[in-house]
Amino acid sequence: MAILAIDQGTSGTKVVAISDAGEILARGFSSISLRHIAGGGVECDAEDLWNSILAATHQVLDVIKGKHSLTSVALANQGESILAWDKQTTRANTPIIIWQDSRSAAIATRRQEYSKVVLEKTGLAIDPYFVAPKMTWMRENLDPQGVITTLDSWLIARLTGKFVTDAATASRTLLFDINTMQWDAQLCEMWGVKTEELPTVLPNDAIVGEIISRELPELMGIPLAGIIVDQPAALFAQGCFDSGQAKCTYGTGAFLLANVGDSPRISKNGLATSVAWSFDKSRSYYLDGQVFAASSAVQWLLEMGLLDKVEEIDSLPNIDSGIFATPSFVGYGAPHWRSEAKAAIGGLTLATTRQEISRAVVDGIAAQVSELILCMSADGAPITRLRVDGGLTQAKSLMQMQANLSQIPIDVFPYPDATALGVASLSSLAMDKSLSIGDTVKAWRVSESYEPQWSADRAGEYMSKWRKIVEASLALDHA
Repeated sequence: MAILAIDQGTSGTKVVAISDAGEILARGFSSISLRHIAGGGVECDAEDLWNSILAATHQVLDVIKGKHSLTSVALANQGESILAWDKQTTRANTPIIIWQDSRSAAIATRRQEYSKVVLEKTGLAIDPYFVAPKMTWMRENLDPQGVITTLDSWLIARLTGKFVTDAATASRTLLFDINTMQWDAQLCEMWGVKTEELPTVLPNDAIVGEIISRELPELMGIPLAGIIVDQPAALFAQGCFDSGQAKCTYGTGAFLLANVGDSPRISKNGLATSVAWSFDKSRSYYLDGQVFAASSAVQWLLEMGLLDKVEEIDSLPNIDSGIFATPSFVGYGAPHWRSEAKAAIGGLTLATTRQEISRAVVDGIAAQVSELILCMSADGAPITRLRVDGGLTQAKSLMQMQANLSQIPIDVFPYPDATALGVASLSSLAMDKSLSIGDTVKAWRVSESYEPQWSADRAGEYMSKWRKIVEASLALDHA
């Protein structure tokens, strides 16, 4: 028996078949083409995204056919991406506006007077990264027909015919009160949203319904069970069940999450607070900070010819070149919340090489994560050891720099499928309520660890110089 876990991400869809024992039986992947539009727009075609799910799913089904039967399907989603669609036909009426899209920055700015009440209710800053500003921008600029929802609701409707979302995804919308665990009328009015037009919020271990999609005949009748945002799914997979345990995923962006227990802790240092997972009788919350460009920053280096291939990262010079960079190509999330900011690099000379520039950009990813770790400590959630996953964890020099700058050990998750494994665990909980969290997540183990090799003074000196580049990039935007 196996679970089919769908991990619908920014760059593509990964589908993984996972046995009851936690063994990876098959993997499928289909990429998605993003459009970067002047003014901060990031979009993709909705049908292309749906087709990526079909393609990756069929890749897996071709491998396991006749060998393993499926007990359930699980779904992890991008969280803050949206579209408008027809509830009757599930036809997409707009492109998908990706979480990186910042065209709603002016809309968010006009509502900053409500920042305090919004933070208290949602745990979030008013920023175009989150859902509600995008929804308002879409209504004002695309005149969409149908409902506007997060991406997961559309996918679930296509899969099962249900109009729902989950608590973790709802907590990323700026419309959901994480204290009452309900859509909030005051928040909805602020963004011009009618609460009756929003999907029903389900626990993360819910059995949503049976698959009815005719495009996936092999799955028809199998329950969709277990739904969640990709980042807390990875937190779950890495066994971060206790307050203070944290992980960072290095994917398109880098996302640092720290479990803060069963009640929300509102940040005083610019971090976000959201629902990690909600079950019938328990829930957990997390603090998080974001580096909006991680592997996408590396992709830029490749496209500009500054890197020949990703594997070259570990052969880049580690000398003290005096070059510092902040990879804020799509602005800053926590703690600055400046979507309009741009990337910056300083310390260049006529002798500077492409390798030195690349090193500075890659190290800048580690520096931004380190800054977020400091913010968590200031919020009373110190991180003493960090679990990491994602494609860029294969870059040993990046992980070593992360340990050096953060001054904490870094433990690498041994599998490239943390999100899929996490949502599969939720699916197991949904299908068998007698199971505990510990029953579904296999024992944590480490594939590789990195201890700090720098002194605290050296790390502090680097971070002090790096912050000057951050300050320059923020000041440049207002010049």
